[in-house]
Amino acid sequence: QKPTIAIIGPGRAGSALGRALHTAGYTIAAIGGRNPDNVRILAEELGARACQSPAATIDLADLTILAVPDDVILPLATDMVESLCSAAGHSVVHLSGAQDRSALRPLAQQGSLRTGVFHPLQTFRRGPEAVVNVAGTYFGIDAEQPLRDLLMQMARDLQGHPFDLTGVDLALYHAAAVFAANYPITLLAEAIALAADAGLDPETARRGLTTLLAGAVNNLRDLAPADAITGPASRGDEGTIERHLAALKRDPELQRLYQLLADRTKLLNPNKEVAA
Repeated sequence: QKPTIAIIGPGRAGSALGRALHTAGYTIAAIGGRNPDNVRILAEELGARACQSPAATIDLADLTILAVPDDVILPLATDMVESLCSAAGHSVVHLSGAQDRSALRPLAQQGSLRTGVFHPLQTFRRGPEAVVNVAGTYFGIDAEQPLRDLLMQMARDLQGHPFDLTGVDLALYHAAAVFAANYPITLLAEAIALAADAGLDPETARRGLTTLLAGAVNNLRDLAPADAITGPASRGDEGTIERHLAALKRDPELQRLYQLLADRTKLLNPNKEVAA
């Protein structure tokens, strides 16, 4: 039997998971959050009760998901435990990949709730379209039994892939996620600006370079990074690298970033044959 779900924080991740869980046959019992309009809109869409009190959501559902910023988790858990009515047998998880279950300690120790981590290793845009990213997502899980099995099954019901976060260095793990999901977009923004400075129409630059990035990601579906990487650094084309560095001299910080990335690229496969 699927547990009933409450979601606190109807933002990008909370809304996407709420919609996906609803589609997967889970009853969304309650939605809570600071913005009453966002709470009401998502609650109406999913047939849930809109709650202004975060603690009330715990009383209404078997499992409450805290989809809030990392720095809010512990203060929210501390505030919630003081307002609980009867939460015996209920569970609370947060979605942070950077924090462990200790952020929920007040609810575990004073509220006697089961607590855990349910981290979607995924990025979500704003709006209903974000739900398409849920299927296929890897979910990092840390919880004691029986909550652990429940979360593993929930990930599979979302057509995702659960994996164990027990004993993982979460700071390094989350830094890895940031490198994969956030900084390529920062680099793409720099690339678009460079192409526009070179004289390309900005919209053409955006579309063309985004398509280029998508092609690189597509190559990675079947290849390791060392086999998928292309470009002058992977080929040992030092002349091209020097021309690029010369062109970037107007922006010393970006020039240094290019040189650092070129050097790290060469380390991917130092024994790779240089193209003729």
